[in-house]
Amino acid sequence: MATSIRESAVLIVDIADSTRLRAALGEETAERRVRRLLDAIIATARSRQGEFIKSYGDDVLAVFDGPAVTAAADTAIAAQRLASAAGLELYAGLHAGPVEFRETMGHPDAVGLTISVAARLHKLTGAPGQIFMAQQWVDALAPEVRRRAKLYGPRELKGVGLVDVWTVDWQDSTLETQVVPAAAPFVHAGGLALRHNGTAVRLDGRRSYVIGRGKEGVLSVPDPVPRVSSSHLQFEHSVAGWFVQDISRNGTWLRDRATGAVRQLPHLHRMLLPPAGELCLGRAFADDPEGQFTVSFEGTE
Repeated sequence: MATSIRESAVLIVDIADSTRLRAALGEETAERRVRRLLDAIIATARSRQGEFIKSYGDDVLAVFDGPAVTAAADTAIAAQRLASAAGLELYAGLHAGPVEFRETMGHPDAVGLTISVAARLHKLTGAPGQIFMAQQWVDALAPEVRRRAKLYGPRELKGVGLVDVWTVDWQDSTLETQVVPAAAPFVHAGGLALRHNGTAVRLDGRRSYVIGRGKEGVLSVPDPVPRVSSSHLQFEHSVAGWFVQDISRNGTWLRDRATGAVRQLPHLHRMLLPPAGELCLGRAFADDPEGQFTVSFEGTE
């Protein structure tokens, strides 16, 4: 791999206090929990055209060419929500600028000042659960993400100097969970059956699941265009029932089987599913008359 330098946005996330988690749950159980979260974050970055570079066990370094600062921030928001759903916390920081890409011991690597600044930012404080970035890139954010940015204040970064630091809010107390209207109360089913083009899978409530165009998901929905993201939807179970979260680039439409009501899922917000229905990935139902990109779902005992 030849060395190259590209303008890129850099995102670093790191699971907080994983040592305590391993002590509390045991090495094997904790490792599975950490791995599931990291895999979901990597899939989320890739769905936003990000490139996964490396991980040292509890963290992820991803880059977004352009530099696509909004894609990096959008991934950070989704990552914090994924961590929260898993009962974990993340440190997160992003920066942009020239990045040197090369190989280190036969593996892809990225180095340079931009990486160093992102690394300093992601653990700016001892308290996890925030997303930090430098003020110079705030105006590069898309308006819907820019509205989430708030001034944190000037901070001295080792080896960098004084930086005006901002945070990006990832929590939506009023929108985090939205209930999809249903004709009948949701039965708190322990399982969820998904079907697509003759393939059926049954989810249980023991972990979260991802479906999309990629083969790493529990159900694959091929799309030659493609409008279906590699990681398009995430499903998880709670005492309230089954929730779905759209983590795609092109959106998802839901149809309630009982009422026939159709609506688009809000991006990056969990929604409680009705007892049964269909999800159209990457386009509206009217644009998928043959059901090629539609997944049906139904709660099971």
